[in-house]
Amino acid sequence: MPRALLLCALLLACARQTAPDKAPPAPPPAPAAVDPCAPAPVPGDSSRALARADVLLRCGDDAGALAIRFALLRRDPGSTARAYALAVLAHESGRVGDIDAAVGELPLTAGARAVYRLTRDVSAYLDARARRPEDPGKRDGPIDAAALARDVAAALAVTADDPYALSLALRFTALHDADPRERAAPICRDRADPLLARLRDREGAAVLAAACGRIAFRSADPVDGRRRFARALELAPDDHAAALAWAAAELAAGNLDEAVRLYRLASAAPSPRLRYAAFLGLGVSHARRREREPAEAAYRSALAELGLDTATPAKLPPELTFNLGILLADAADPAARAEARALLRAYVDALGADERRRLRARILLRELGD
Repeated sequence: MPRALLLCALLLACARQTAPDKAPPAPPPAPAAVDPCAPAPVPGDSSRALARADVLLRCGDDAGALAIRFALLRRDPGSTARAYALAVLAHESGRVGDIDAAVGELPLTAGARAVYRLTRDVSAYLDARARRPEDPGKRDGPIDAAALARDVAAALAVTADDPYALSLALRFTALHDADPRERAAPICRDRADPLLARLRDREGAAVLAAACGRIAFRSADPVDGRRRFARALELAPDDHAAALAWAAAELAAGNLDEAVRLYRLASAAPSPRLRYAAFLGLGVSHARRREREPAEAAYRSALAELGLDTATPAKLPPELTFNLGILLADAADPAARAEARALLRAYVDALGADERRRLRARILLRELGD
């Protein structure tokens, strides 16, 4: 056989030996996507359960997140950390009454019960005080400061070394100090700092460090305030409430770059309430840096967190109505100026609006030809 023909025969034989008898099997189908918001049992592991609660908050399922927090407290009825977290979430979701009844049936320790009650009442009191200039009658009615002071003293009597009770007591005390350096700051130095040095509860230590960070800023000591807030976020990097409080302190101090950084950090919070506050603060910070487009984007993100838009300006929170209206009033676009007019009219008509802001809104409305 000629050499060329022999070579062809060998090549054909090799090809027949290496050729597959059949086509390779098709790849397995991709697993079906899992809906993170779908109902699921509460994980037995506490860390996974907490992560699940955060997912449900992002899904807008406050009731599901509350159920997990309640289950965790039921598992450990002596935990002041879980009592604190449940009370915070109940307050943020507006479901305090429902949760109160359920918590009342749990066999909590005196310390856990005191921290739950104190967290609930101090949170409502701080909110009411913050709203008073613009909307004094909203949701939580007036709270008796004297009665709350007695609750603070009672809670500290049964939880002397509890970081959650002490942080709430500090925030309440600082609110009523003409100068926080007189009472609140010494408590941070003489009582909170020794406790922080020996605490094993990192989240509790973060809450307490952030409380003292607020007091340091109010005491005109921003260097100490930054040190304390940085320590809080080092202990609990996901403490978005601490990031939000730090951002507000930096905004008040005029440190706008740092305020922007911290508000962005806080905007990743699972809680819609915290995200709303973060985007609102971010908008104010950008506006003060004269960055109109980022400010508007932040305000509209705040609107989205509420599930609202400017088509119904009377339904918006007054602080958002005013800030977005002021920003849009300076725009060149006729549609934006029309939107500004609607927002500013709504603010002027709002019950309990701040009078100085109301006057500024009226002046701008005149300038807009309204």
